[in-house]
Amino acid sequence: MPDRGNIVATKNELVGAVSSKIFGIVNLTPDSFSGSGEMMTPKKALERVLALLAEGADFVDVGAESTRPGALEVPEAEEWERLRPSLELIEREGLISKISVDTRKYNLMRRVAEMNVSFINCVGPLPEQEELRPLFSQHKKLGFIATHMHGSPETMQRNPLSPRSARRRVSAFFECSKDELVTAGCEVQHVFLDPGIGFGKTDAANWALLLETRRLSSEYNVAIGVSRKGFIGRSLGGDLPSDRDSTSKLIEGAAVLAGAKMVRTHSVAPLIKFVRLLSEAQA
Repeated sequence: MPDRGNIVATKNELVGAVSSKIFGIVNLTPDSFSGSGEMMTPKKALERVLALLAEGADFVDVGAESTRPGALEVPEAEEWERLRPSLELIEREGLISKISVDTRKYNLMRRVAEMNVSFINCVGPLPEQEELRPLFSQHKKLGFIATHMHGSPETMQRNPLSPRSARRRVSAFFECSKDELVTAGCEVQHVFLDPGIGFGKTDAANWALLLETRRLSSEYNVAIGVSRKGFIGRSLGGDLPSDRDSTSKLIEGAAVLAGAKMVRTHSVAPLIKFVRLLSEAQA
């Protein structure tokens, strides 16, 4: 396992130098599109979290239900049993505040908030206001990432959005989600909004939304997640998800330059190096 002292040293070097939050990704699902969740035991999950933090990640996004195209919904009890052992081990190591949890289920949002994770990443519709209000009243510093999805993982690519429809619907989603979250008690600086690249959009629509990053970032805290996604392989090459890491970095770097406040990625170290170079150039 990486030395915890190195984690602190790496983070301290970046304080004040990085405007974008960099999130590593750990999948606890056997059917993740990236393939990284297979046989992810709690011990291996902790090791991966430590490695990503040592590379310089600000936080690590942990998920136990795949939202890849065609994925079926996981029952709440099963999703929790995938999450719980790893989160408890991470908590015992004193790293729970470095964790974001990717879940669409309110009861799991409530449980992980009680464990004091720092962020919840919700792909799709938000919970109801009567559920959100107690969540934020009890956890005032909780960050929330609202991610747009057209339909459900099972259906979203059957009739994907065109560029025009995607731009219109994502803009409306951003406005409504920000209003709902702030009204429910989430502090505006803790609200992050993700256009949901790859979630029910054509390849052209994905590129169109990426081109909207600068405009959207002038109004919102924009989060971007493109790492290893299929549209990159179809557009730029890379049959296997791992083959798309280098092109993912190009897109992520462009998103940072365009003002994205958060980037989620499987491979943290190269992006951290890029952001550090930008910070040095601006000094």
